[in-house]
Amino acid sequence: MIERIQDWLDLQPLYDLFLAPSALYFVLALLLVFLARMIKSAIGSIDLNEELVHKDNKAVAVEMAGFTFAVMIVIASTFKSSPIATETVVWKDLGLSAAWSLIAIALVLVSAFINDRFLLSKFNNRKELVEDRNVGTGAVIAGTYLGTALIASASLQGTTGGSFGLELFDTLVFFIVGQAAFILLGLLYQKSAGYDIHEEIEKDNEAAGVALGMTLLAMGWLLSGKIAVSDSLIALVAWAVISMFVLLFSRFLIDRFLLPGSSLDHEIKNDRNWGAALIEGSAVLGLAQLLNASFL
Repeated sequence: MIERIQDWLDLQPLYDLFLAPSALYFVLALLLVFLARMIKSAIGSIDLNEELVHKDNKAVAVEMAGFTFAVMIVIASTFKSSPIATETVVWKDLGLSAAWSLIAIALVLVSAFINDRFLLSKFNNRKELVEDRNVGTGAVIAGTYLGTALIASASLQGTTGGSFGLELFDTLVFFIVGQAAFILLGLLYQKSAGYDIHEEIEKDNEAAGVALGMTLLAMGWLLSGKIAVSDSLIALVAWAVISMFVLLFSRFLIDRFLLPGSSLDHEIKNDRNWGAALIEGSAVLGLAQLLNASFL
C-alpha cells in the first residue's frame, strides 16, 4: 500500500510531461498539420475556406475531417517510432519524424487519387464534392484516408531497423497491398450488395457512402493490426482475404441480428437510412477490433 501511495505522489512523470523536447515534437506536429492542409488545398484545386466557411459544403467538410484525422494519426505514429530525447534535443530525430510524416501524408493524398480512379471510378470525385456537395462521396474518401493512415501508421511504427531506403520500401509495399485490398473490397462489396453502390452514391445517397466508407476504414484497421505484429507479406495477404470475407459476411449477420425487421439493402437503397448505414459501419468496426484482439 505504501508503495502504491509513493507511486501516486511521484513527481518524475510531471517533470517528464514538460520536457522541452516533447514540446518541440508537439509544435512540429501542429506545423505539419498546417502544411498538410496547404498541400491538400493546392493539389486538390479546392478552395477550402470558400467551401467550408462561405458555402457550408458538408461533403468537403466530411472529406476534410477524414483527411485531418488521418494526418494526425500518421504524424503521431512517426513520433512513436522515433524515441524522444529526455535530456538533450535530438534534432536528427525531429528531422526524421518530419520526413516520415511528409511521406505518410503523401501516401494519404495518393489514396484519394486511387479512390477516384478505381473505387469510385464512374464519376469525378472533385465534381461530386464541390458541385454536387455529395456527402456520400466525402464519406468514402474519408474512409480511405483513415484506413490508409492506419496502415501507414502500423508500418511507420515498425521502421526502427535497417536503412532509410529499406524502411521506405517496406512502407510503400504495405501501402500498395492496402490500396489493392481497398479496391478488391470495393468490387466485392458492389457484388454482394443488393444495389449499385456507384449509382446510389452519385444520386446523393448518404447512407450508401457512409456504409462503404466505414467498411473501408474497418479494412484498414484489420490490415494495420497484422502489419503491427508481423513483417510477413504472405501472412498480410492471407489476412486481407480473411478480413474481406468476414466483413462482407457481417452484412448478413447485421441483417439477421441487428436489423431483423428489415433488409439492410432496402434501408440503404430505398429509405436512404443513414442510421442503418451507421449501424452497419459501427458493427464492422467493432468486428475488426474483435478480430484483431482475437487473432493478433
